[in-house]
Amino acid sequence: MKTYTRAASLLGVLLLSGALAACGNESDSASQNKPADSEAVQNDNSSIEDPATAPAGDEENAADDKAAADDTKAEGDTAAGGTTGAGAKDGSQGAADKGTTDKGADKSGKGSETSAKADDEKPVDVSKQGKKGEGTDRPDTESFQIDGKNVTGKLQEGYGYALYALDGLEFDAERNRLSLKSNPDYYATVTPLAKGYSLASLKKEGTAELEAYGKASEVKGSDIPSALSFSRLFMTAEGDNGTGQFALWETPAKGYKLEIHLPSGSEADSFAQLAYASLSSLAD
Repeated sequence: MKTYTRAASLLGVLLLSGALAACGNESDSASQNKPADSEAVQNDNSSIEDPATAPAGDEENAADDKAAADDTKAEGDTAAGGTTGAGAKDGSQGAADKGTTDKGADKSGKGSETSAKADDEKPVDVSKQGKKGEGTDRPDTESFQIDGKNVTGKLQEGYGYALYALDGLEFDAERNRLSLKSNPDYYATVTPLAKGYSLASLKKEGTAELEAYGKASEVKGSDIPSALSFSRLFMTAEGDNGTGQFALWETPAKGYKLEIHLPSGSEADSFAQLAYASLSSLAD
Protein backbone atom coordinates (compact mmCIF):
# COMPACT_ATOMS: atom_id res chain seq x y z
CA MET A 1 0.00 0.00 0.00
CA LYS A 2 2.75 2.35 0.81
CA THR A 3 4.56 1.31 -2.34
CA TYR A 4 1.52 2.05 -4.48
CA THR A 5 1.02 5.38 -2.80
CA ARG A 6 4.59 6.35 -3.34
CA ALA A 7 4.37 5.39 -7.02
CA ALA A 8 1.20 7.34 -7.42
CA SER A 9 2.82 10.37 -5.83
CA LEU A 10 5.85 10.07 -8.08
CA LEU A 11 3.62 9.76 -11.08
CA GLY A 12 1.70 12.83 -10.00
CA VAL A 13 4.93 14.76 -9.64
CA LEU A 14 6.03 13.70 -13.08
CA LEU A 15 2.70 14.68 -14.59
CA LEU A 16 2.82 18.04 -12.84
CA SER A 17 6.37 18.61 -14.08
CA GLY A 18 5.30 17.73 -17.62
CA ALA A 19 2.37 20.11 -17.38
CA LEU A 20 4.59 22.85 -16.12
CA ALA A 21 7.09 22.19 -18.88
CA ALA A 22 4.33 22.30 -21.46
CA CYS A 23 3.14 25.62 -20.06
CA GLY A 24 6.69 26.95 -20.21
CA ASN A 25 7.03 25.97 -23.85
CA GLU A 26 3.76 27.64 -24.80
CA SER A 27 4.83 30.77 -22.93
CA ASP A 28 8.16 30.78 -24.78
CA SER A 29 6.39 30.27 -28.10
CA ALA A 30 4.01 33.12 -27.39
CA SER A 31 6.92 35.31 -26.34
CA GLN A 32 8.77 34.51 -29.55
CA ASN A 33 5.71 35.17 -31.78
CA LYS A 34 4.76 38.53 -30.21
CA PRO A 35 7.45 40.73 -31.90
CA ALA A 36 6.42 39.35 -35.28
CA ASP A 37 2.83 40.25 -34.57
CA SER A 38 3.83 43.76 -33.41
CA GLU A 39 5.94 44.32 -36.54
CA ALA A 40 3.03 43.26 -38.68
CA VAL A 41 0.86 45.79 -36.95
CA GLN A 42 3.46 48.49 -37.51
CA ASN A 43 3.70 47.61 -41.17
CA ASP A 44 -0.04 47.78 -41.49
CA ASN A 45 -0.11 51.23 -39.84
CA SER A 46 2.80 52.60 -41.91
CA SER A 47 0.87 51.91 -45.12
CA ILE A 48 -1.52 54.76 -44.18
CA GLU A 49 0.24 57.94 -45.35
CA ASP A 50 -0.33 61.30 -43.75
CA PRO A 51 -0.63 64.04 -46.41
CA ALA A 52 1.83 66.15 -44.49
CA THR A 53 4.48 63.40 -44.78
CA ALA A 54 3.70 62.28 -48.32
CA PRO A 55 6.61 61.01 -50.43
CA ALA A 56 8.66 63.46 -52.48
CA GLY A 57 6.83 62.53 -55.66
CA ASP A 58 3.54 63.50 -54.09
CA GLU A 59 5.07 66.76 -52.81
CA GLU A 60 6.12 67.60 -56.33
CA ASN A 61 2.60 66.86 -57.54
CA ALA A 62 1.21 69.02 -54.77
CA ALA A 63 3.67 71.78 -55.74
CA ASP A 64 2.58 71.45 -59.36
CA ASP A 65 -1.03 71.68 -58.29
CA LYS A 66 -0.24 74.77 -56.21
CA ALA A 67 1.65 76.34 -59.12
CA ALA A 68 -1.28 75.61 -61.40
CA ALA A 69 -3.61 77.18 -58.88
CA ASP A 70 -1.30 80.20 -58.63
CA ASP A 71 -1.20 80.45 -62.44
CA THR A 72 -4.96 80.30 -62.53
CA LYS A 73 -5.14 83.04 -59.91
CA ALA A 74 -2.56 85.07 -61.82
CA GLU A 75 -4.60 84.69 -64.98
CA GLY A 76 -7.62 85.83 -63.03
CA ASP A 77 -5.67 88.79 -61.70
CA THR A 78 -4.39 89.55 -65.17
CA ALA A 79 -7.89 89.36 -66.49
CA ALA A 80 -9.04 91.65 -63.71
CA GLY A 81 -6.10 93.94 -64.42
CA GLY A 82 -6.98 93.80 -68.10
CA THR A 83 -10.49 94.79 -67.24
CA THR A 84 -9.15 97.61 -65.12
CA GLY A 85 -6.84 98.59 -67.93
CA ALA A 86 -9.74 98.49 -70.31
CA GLY A 87 -11.69 100.60 -67.88
CA ALA A 88 -8.77 103.02 -67.65
CA LYS A 89 -8.60 103.00 -71.42
CA ASP A 90 -12.29 103.65 -71.54
CA GLY A 91 -11.77 106.42 -68.98
CA SER A 92 -8.98 107.84 -71.11
CA GLN A 93 -11.21 107.56 -74.12
CA GLY A 94 -13.90 109.31 -72.11
CA ALA A 95 -11.39 112.03 -71.23
CA ALA A 96 -10.43 112.13 -74.90
CA ASP A 97 -14.11 112.40 -75.82
CA LYS A 98 -14.46 115.13 -73.25
CA GLY A 99 -11.36 116.80 -74.62
CA THR A 100 -12.90 116.48 -78.09
CA THR A 101 -16.16 117.91 -76.76
CA ASP A 102 -14.29 120.74 -75.04
CA LYS A 103 -12.28 121.27 -78.18
CA GLY A 104 -15.52 121.28 -80.12
CA ALA A 105 -16.86 123.85 -77.66
CA ASP A 106 -13.70 125.92 -78.08
CA LYS A 107 -13.96 125.47 -81.78
CA SER A 108 -17.60 126.42 -81.58
CA GLY A 109 -16.67 129.50 -79.54
CA LYS A 110 -14.01 130.32 -82.04
CA GLY A 111 -16.57 129.74 -84.76
CA SER A 112 -18.89 132.20 -83.05
CA GLU A 113 -16.08 134.73 -82.89
CA THR A 114 -15.28 134.03 -86.54
CA SER A 115 -18.96 134.37 -87.37
CA ALA A 116 -19.12 137.72 -85.56
CA LYS A 117 -15.99 138.78 -87.36
CA ALA A 118 -17.52 137.63 -90.64
CA ASP A 119 -20.57 139.79 -89.89
CA ASP A 120 -18.21 142.75 -89.51
CA GLU A 121 -16.61 141.94 -92.84
CA LYS A 122 -19.68 141.09 -94.88
CA PRO A 123 -20.38 143.31 -97.90
CA VAL A 124 -22.52 146.37 -97.16
CA ASP A 125 -26.16 146.67 -98.08
CA VAL A 126 -25.86 149.59 -100.48
CA SER A 127 -29.59 150.29 -100.45
CA LYS A 128 -29.38 151.22 -96.75
CA GLN A 129 -26.25 153.36 -96.94
CA GLY A 130 -26.55 155.61 -99.93
CA LYS A 131 -24.48 156.03 -103.04
CA LYS A 132 -20.76 155.60 -103.16
CA GLY A 133 -19.01 158.92 -103.68
CA GLU A 134 -20.94 160.96 -101.16
CA GLY A 135 -18.77 162.98 -98.81
CA THR A 136 -15.99 163.21 -101.36
CA ASP A 137 -16.29 166.94 -101.98
CA ARG A 138 -13.04 167.45 -100.04
CA PRO A 139 -9.35 167.44 -100.94
CA ASP A 140 -7.82 164.08 -101.87
CA THR A 141 -5.37 164.35 -98.98
CA GLU A 142 -5.42 165.91 -95.56
CA SER A 143 -2.80 166.33 -92.83
CA PHE A 144 -3.45 165.12 -89.26
CA GLN A 145 -1.54 165.61 -86.02
CA ILE A 146 -0.65 162.31 -84.31
CA ASP A 147 1.57 162.58 -81.22
CA GLY A 148 2.92 165.93 -82.45
CA LYS A 149 3.70 164.62 -85.92
CA ASN A 150 1.99 165.35 -89.24
CA VAL A 151 0.48 162.25 -90.81
CA THR A 152 -1.13 162.34 -94.24
CA GLY A 153 -4.55 160.87 -94.86
CA LYS A 154 -6.03 159.93 -98.24
CA LEU A 155 -9.72 160.37 -98.95
CA GLN A 156 -11.55 157.06 -99.29
CA GLU A 157 -15.04 156.54 -100.67
CA GLY A 158 -17.54 154.43 -98.79
CA TYR A 159 -21.24 153.83 -99.45
CA GLY A 160 -23.03 156.94 -98.25
CA TYR A 161 -19.94 158.44 -96.60
CA ALA A 162 -16.25 159.12 -97.04
CA LEU A 163 -13.27 159.33 -94.70
CA TYR A 164 -9.53 159.85 -94.71
CA ALA A 165 -7.40 156.74 -94.22
CA LEU A 166 -4.13 157.81 -92.60
CA ASP A 167 -0.78 156.42 -93.71
CA GLY A 168 -0.43 152.86 -92.45
CA LEU A 169 -4.15 152.14 -92.78
CA GLU A 170 -6.24 150.71 -95.59
CA PHE A 171 -9.97 150.96 -96.18
CA ASP A 172 -12.28 148.31 -97.66
CA ALA A 173 -15.53 150.04 -98.70
CA GLU A 174 -17.28 146.73 -99.43
CA ARG A 175 -16.90 145.68 -95.81
CA ASN A 176 -16.92 149.07 -94.08
CA ARG A 177 -13.54 148.10 -92.68
CA LEU A 178 -10.56 150.23 -91.77
CA SER A 179 -7.51 148.15 -90.82
CA LEU A 180 -3.79 148.29 -90.12
CA LYS A 181 -1.86 147.36 -93.27
CA SER A 182 0.88 145.53 -91.37
CA ASN A 183 -1.57 143.60 -89.19
CA PRO A 184 -5.23 143.41 -90.30
CA ASP A 185 -6.24 141.92 -86.94
CA TYR A 186 -6.34 145.54 -85.79
CA TYR A 187 -9.40 147.04 -87.43
CA ALA A 188 -12.47 149.23 -87.07
CA THR A 189 -15.84 148.99 -88.76
CA VAL A 190 -18.19 151.79 -89.75
CA THR A 191 -21.95 151.17 -89.90
CA PRO A 192 -24.30 153.97 -91.02
CA LEU A 193 -27.42 153.95 -88.85
CA ALA A 194 -30.98 154.23 -90.07
CA LYS A 195 -33.01 157.23 -88.97
CA GLY A 196 -34.75 156.88 -85.63
CA TYR A 197 -31.90 154.99 -83.87
CA SER A 198 -32.05 154.95 -80.07
CA LEU A 199 -29.17 155.73 -77.72
CA ALA A 200 -30.52 153.23 -75.17
CA SER A 201 -30.68 150.44 -77.74
CA LEU A 202 -27.14 151.24 -78.90
CA LYS A 203 -25.89 150.98 -75.30
CA LYS A 204 -27.50 147.57 -75.01
CA GLU A 205 -26.01 146.49 -78.32
CA GLY A 206 -22.58 147.79 -77.34
CA THR A 207 -22.66 145.88 -74.06
CA ALA A 208 -23.42 142.65 -75.90
CA GLU A 209 -20.81 143.24 -78.60
CA LEU A 210 -18.05 143.91 -76.07
CA GLU A 211 -18.66 140.75 -74.01
CA ALA A 212 -15.95 139.01 -76.05
CA TYR A 213 -13.43 141.30 -74.36
CA GLY A 214 -14.90 141.70 -70.89
CA LYS A 215 -17.38 143.78 -68.96
CA ALA A 216 -18.30 146.92 -70.89
CA SER A 217 -18.14 150.33 -69.28
CA GLU A 218 -19.18 153.71 -70.62
CA VAL A 219 -16.46 156.33 -71.01
CA LYS A 220 -17.36 160.00 -70.68
CA GLY A 221 -15.81 163.45 -70.88
CA SER A 222 -12.05 163.76 -71.06
CA ASP A 223 -11.61 159.98 -70.85
CA ILE A 224 -12.93 159.63 -74.40
CA PRO A 225 -10.07 159.65 -76.98
CA SER A 226 -9.58 163.30 -77.98
CA ALA A 227 -10.16 162.71 -81.71
CA LEU A 228 -13.60 161.24 -80.92
CA SER A 229 -14.40 163.50 -77.98
CA PHE A 230 -17.66 164.59 -79.60
CA SER A 231 -19.02 161.03 -79.50
CA ARG A 232 -22.39 160.91 -77.79
CA LEU A 233 -21.66 157.34 -76.71
CA PHE A 234 -18.30 155.66 -76.13
CA MET A 235 -17.95 152.24 -74.48
CA THR A 236 -14.93 150.05 -73.85
CA ALA A 237 -14.05 146.63 -72.45
CA GLU A 238 -10.68 145.03 -71.75
CA GLY A 239 -9.60 141.42 -71.22
CA ASP A 240 -7.25 138.67 -72.33
CA ASN A 241 -8.32 139.21 -75.94
CA GLY A 242 -7.30 142.86 -75.86
CA THR A 243 -9.55 145.90 -75.99
CA GLY A 244 -12.86 146.40 -77.72
CA GLN A 245 -14.57 149.75 -78.17
CA PHE A 246 -18.03 150.78 -79.32
CA ALA A 247 -19.01 154.36 -80.19
CA LEU A 248 -21.70 156.52 -81.74
CA TRP A 249 -20.38 159.20 -84.11
CA GLU A 250 -22.87 161.69 -85.52
CA THR A 251 -22.83 164.19 -88.37
CA PRO A 252 -25.61 166.77 -88.94
CA ALA A 253 -27.36 164.32 -91.26
CA LYS A 254 -26.57 160.81 -90.01
CA GLY A 255 -25.38 158.61 -87.19
CA TYR A 256 -22.59 155.98 -87.44
CA LYS A 257 -21.86 153.01 -85.25
CA LEU A 258 -18.13 152.54 -84.76
CA GLU A 259 -16.58 149.28 -83.53
CA ILE A 260 -12.86 149.20 -82.83
CA HIS A 261 -10.92 145.97 -82.26
CA LEU A 262 -7.53 146.22 -80.55
CA PRO A 263 -5.91 142.83 -79.85
CA SER A 264 -3.22 142.70 -77.18
CA GLY A 265 0.07 143.67 -78.78
CA SER A 266 2.62 146.38 -79.35
CA GLU A 267 0.69 147.83 -82.29
CA ALA A 268 -2.51 148.52 -80.36
CA ASP A 269 -1.71 152.11 -79.33
CA SER A 270 -0.37 153.20 -82.72
CA PHE A 271 -3.35 151.74 -84.57
CA ALA A 272 -5.80 153.29 -82.11
CA GLN A 273 -4.41 156.80 -82.66
CA LEU A 274 -4.51 156.44 -86.45
CA ALA A 275 -8.00 154.88 -86.38
CA TYR A 276 -9.47 157.58 -84.10
CA ALA A 277 -8.22 160.33 -86.41
CA SER A 278 -9.53 158.58 -89.54
CA LEU A 279 -12.95 157.87 -88.01
CA SER A 280 -13.30 161.49 -86.88
CA SER A 281 -13.11 162.51 -90.58
CA LEU A 282 -16.38 160.75 -91.46
CA ALA A 283 -18.54 162.95 -93.71
CA ASP A 284 -21.80 162.36 -95.58
